[in-house]
Amino acid sequence: MRQFLISLSLSIAAVACNSNSDTSGNQSDTINNAVLDTTETNTAGQNHMKAMHDAMNNSMQQMHSMKPSGDPDYDFAMMMKHHHQGAIDMAKVEVAGGADAQLKQIAQKMIDDQQKDNTLFDQYIQGTQPSGSSDYGQKAMGMMTPMSDIKMDGSSLDAMFASMMIPHHQDAVKMAKEYLQVGKNAEMRKIAQGVVESQPKEIQELQNWLSTHK
Repeated sequence: MRQFLISLSLSIAAVACNSNSDTSGNQSDTINNAVLDTTETNTAGQNHMKAMHDAMNNSMQQMHSMKPSGDPDYDFAMMMKHHHQGAIDMAKVEVAGGADAQLKQIAQKMIDDQQKDNTLFDQYIQGTQPSGSSDYGQKAMGMMTPMSDIKMDGSSLDAMFASMMIPHHQDAVKMAKEYLQVGKNAEMRKIAQGVVESQPKEIQELQNWLSTHK
């Protein structure tokens, strides 16, 4: 009888140890998975932020590397095409990685509108032999805000998108207004007027979003 009780006690102890081991293992797996998920999320966020920064920087570099032709219509098309592409690339990053539905909707509209403009820019550029002696191109280059002067909010991808797109749009409006003083081509003037009318509204939307998400 005594031998039976000893055996029974050992069996119960073994089961208890195995149960604790299983529970501990499950808890450890849960913690490890949570840490892994957080790490992956943080890495994805950092990658999106880098892509956002690179998109704006690349478009600025392309614009600064462009040699003005002296033809204001042609130079406007070339410069605004690169400027638009920067906005498109930034907006695509926001759509892919952003969390705020309102900002993602704004970003998608930017993509749709500015891709249409870029199609028209391409058609105009391909069919135009530039000529003239206007200093518009040089002036427009001087209107771009340096990356070092942009007050970027890196607290989230959404905040980064909004804070970077505001000065980007402001530069576009300045370039378009300057072009309208000298531009002759009806189609390019129509696009410039559209920039002047639509982008201040988007700037206001982005500013409002930032003020309510501090």
